[in-house]
Amino acid sequence: MKVKHNKSSQKFPFGAWGAGYFLMQLHVNRVFRLHFHKLVFTGKENIPQDKPLIYAPTHRNALMDALILVYENVKQQVVFLARADIFKKPLVIKILYLFKIMPVYRIRDGKENLGKNKEIFVQCGEILKNGNPLCLFPEARFNPHQNLLPLQKAIPRIALPTEAETGFTLDTHIVPVAFYYTAKDRFLSDLYVTYGKPVRVADYKELYLTDENQAINKLRNDLDDSLRQYVVDIPEEDYGEISALIDVNANDLAGKSYPEKDGIVKASQEIIRRIKALKESNPQAYTDKITAVQNALQLLKSHGLTSKDPITRPKGYLGIFARALPMVATAPLALAGLLNTIFPILIYKKLLSVVKDKQFISSIRLVTGIFAVPIFYLLQFALVGLIGGSWLWALTYLLASPVVFYFGCYWRKGWKEIMRMEEVRQFVKEKKDVWEKVLNAFEV
Repeated sequence: MKVKHNKSSQKFPFGAWGAGYFLMQLHVNRVFRLHFHKLVFTGKENIPQDKPLIYAPTHRNALMDALILVYENVKQQVVFLARADIFKKPLVIKILYLFKIMPVYRIRDGKENLGKNKEIFVQCGEILKNGNPLCLFPEARFNPHQNLLPLQKAIPRIALPTEAETGFTLDTHIVPVAFYYTAKDRFLSDLYVTYGKPVRVADYKELYLTDENQAINKLRNDLDDSLRQYVVDIPEEDYGEISALIDVNANDLAGKSYPEKDGIVKASQEIIRRIKALKESNPQAYTDKITAVQNALQLLKSHGLTSKDPITRPKGYLGIFARALPMVATAPLALAGLLNTIFPILIYKKLLSVVKDKQFISSIRLVTGIFAVPIFYLLQFALVGLIGGSWLWALTYLLASPVVFYFGCYWRKGWKEIMRMEEVRQFVKEKKDVWEKVLNAFEV
């Protein structure tokens, strides 16, 4: 059914520029950049300039996925659509509206509520006309796995009627966005963001004027095809085993064959292509490979290791010692930095114990960094100034605290890596035959 748009539908001021959104955006950008060890963007040249935009990203990591687009769009204020079930408490609703997050209703929210989407979609059309980009997660639900779920119809149902109202002259472009987290729940991990070639809504004009439902379905399917070009799309069947093959091989393959800055993404896609080709050409060999990987994972587990450990290039004793020596020397500084921020860390741990859903681990960590850490440092600054009597020293302490804390976080990450290297070294030394069997199982 065609949704008629009209300018009287202005229920929420999402299209207007918001000072609160802008100020929080500046702060979020600083914290967000520090959250990742490596943050890589590719395909920015695919984002049209001076065109109405709808971003269509994959949904891997709760709030983090939305903040990526906030981080990237300093000059624009992206309006988001989120699942309606989080719009319950009045205070939460006010905060969500402040940051331009609108509800969208799904069948699981009750059939009686689906009619409310009409007003939301009308508002989205006005937002596009006003020049603000929209962001909808086309899978319509969180997906913790590194693959793409079937896309839903919300984006076509917004974009096509809006274009039809203007005679398909608005020229809305839908930009597919793929997120690849190397370890989505870990602090100081890597994130790769790929902007794909946009889908132009006006290209569906003739079909829409002939058959609206067919146009909606075709736009959805074409967007699905476009996204799959950029996503690391691990098949759901044998997901764990194929993920392990990527863990073990992607870095080495990227170094050999994909020198680009997003080489790890291309290498992961290449591994998936190889394993799919094996399944199609020789099903029995594929079954044998999956069984071998399962056995290899069990062997690693029995020795306290996983596929994420550096098993392909084990370090020798001297190499590990050389890395550990400066770590030992700087341990007091790292410990001081971590202890100096102990209360925000405890707040983060407490929040984790309250929120049971693991999808929010990274989001809770980031929210703690955005709010709790700055407040804590400001309180420390005031106490040091009042008790010590020197505001200059208090300011020095304030400026040094986050630097030392960040060093402590990197130190902790580095020390864990050294410990894993030592575990692998011991494994190779004591069970070299088993290690060789494991490596053979992971060959692709």
